[in-house]
Amino acid sequence: LRPVLDLSSVPFAYGHIGDFKNRIIYYESSRGCPFSCSYCLSSVDKCLRFRDIGVVKEELQFFIDHEVPQVKFVDRTFNCRHDHAMEVWTYIKEHDRGITNFHFEVAADLLNEDEIRLIRSMRPGLIQLEIGVQSVNRDTLREIRRTMDLERVRESVERIREGRNVHQHLDLIAGLPFEGYESFARSFDTVYAMKPEQLQLGFLKVLKGSLMHERTEEYGLLYQDRPPYEVLRTKWLSYGEIIRLKRVEEMTEVYYNSGQFRHTMEYLLGKFGTPFSMYEALAGYYEENGLLGVQHSRLARYEILSRFAGHYLADEAEKKEFTEWLTLDLYLRDNVKNRPAFLGAGQTDKEEAATFYKKEAQERRYLKGYDAYDSRQMRKMTHLERLGGKLLLFDYGKRDPLTGDAAVYEIKE
Repeated sequence: LRPVLDLSSVPFAYGHIGDFKNRIIYYESSRGCPFSCSYCLSSVDKCLRFRDIGVVKEELQFFIDHEVPQVKFVDRTFNCRHDHAMEVWTYIKEHDRGITNFHFEVAADLLNEDEIRLIRSMRPGLIQLEIGVQSVNRDTLREIRRTMDLERVRESVERIREGRNVHQHLDLIAGLPFEGYESFARSFDTVYAMKPEQLQLGFLKVLKGSLMHERTEEYGLLYQDRPPYEVLRTKWLSYGEIIRLKRVEEMTEVYYNSGQFRHTMEYLLGKFGTPFSMYEALAGYYEENGLLGVQHSRLARYEILSRFAGHYLADEAEKKEFTEWLTLDLYLRDNVKNRPAFLGAGQTDKEEAATFYKKEAQERRYLKGYDAYDSRQMRKMTHLERLGGKLLLFDYGKRDPLTGDAAVYEIKE
C-alpha cells in the first residue's frame, strides 16, 4: 500500500480561476472521520489528517478576496478537533467582508460552549451548518455503529437557532436497518420539532466497500446497480413505502425547505396529529389530483396549498385565519402586484394606500434609505397589507439575511 499522503502537500486547485461569480467552491481542510458509520466509506479509512492551518488560512483568504459566494467544506466531521474548528471559524469571522458564505458538516453533539458562543457571534449568513442526525431509532443507531447523543444535538441546535444568524440543515436517511416506515416517521417528527431551516430526507446509498454493502443479504437490501446505488427495498421498508417517502420528501422540499410557507404550515400543523402526517396527507393530495411530476409556479404552490387546506378547516373563521397566514407568507417573499384570486380581496383600498405613501414621502417614518424615490416609486417597491386588524408595510429593499423575508413594519394609525 502507498503511504498516506500529507494533506498539506495537495496543490491548491482554484488559483487559476479568475471569475468566481455564481460558483460554489468545494474545499477540504481535513480528510477521514473519527466515526465508523457502516453506510459511509470514510469509516474504512481510519487515518484522520488535517491540512496545515497556516495553509488553510491563506486559501480561505483567497476565497474571501475573490468574493466567492459559497465555500462548502467537505470535511466529514469538521468539528472533530476543537482547536482546528476554532481557528478556522475565528479566521473567517475576523476577515469576513460580508459576501462569502461557508458551509460545514458538523456533529452537533460535539459542539462545546466556546464553539457555540463563537458561532452565535457571527454575521447572519456567514456560515451554515449541516448536521447528520440520520435516525433517532436507538436500534438503528447501534446497528450502523453511529455514536450520537440526541439530547445534546437537540440542545446545540436550539441554542444556535436562538442566535438567528446561522442556517441549520438537518439530515435523515431512509432505508437504514431496523428503520421501518413508522420508525422513520418518528425520526422525521423528532427532527422537525428542532425547527431547522432545512430538513433533508436522504435515501441510503449502498456503497461497495462499506460494511452496509457486506450485509446486503442480512438486511434484505435491494438497490440500484449503478450510481448512486440508492436503496429500493429493505427487510423493514418495502418498495411502495420508499415511493411514499419520496413523495413526502418532495412536499418537505417545497413546503418546508423553501421557507416560503413557514407561517402557513405552522398554522396548518394544528389540524394534524404530527408533522409527518401533514406532509404525507399533502403528498396524497398531490397524487390524487394528478399534481406530481408537474412543474408548478411559486404562485401555483400557494393555490394548491389553499385548496388542500380547505379539506381540513372547520369553518369560515378558520379559513379566514389560514388565508391571512398564506397572504403573509406570500408577501414576505414576493412583491406581487396582481393579487391572486385565491387570496380574496385585500383589506387595503387604493385611497388608503395613496394617502399613506404621500405621507411617507413627506415624513420618511418607515422607509429609510428611500430618499431618492417619490411616493409612486416607493409604492411600487413595497407592499401595504392589512392582516389581523394591523396595517403592515413590506419593505423588499431590506430582507432578513437568513430567511430572505422582507422587513415588515406595523403602521401606527
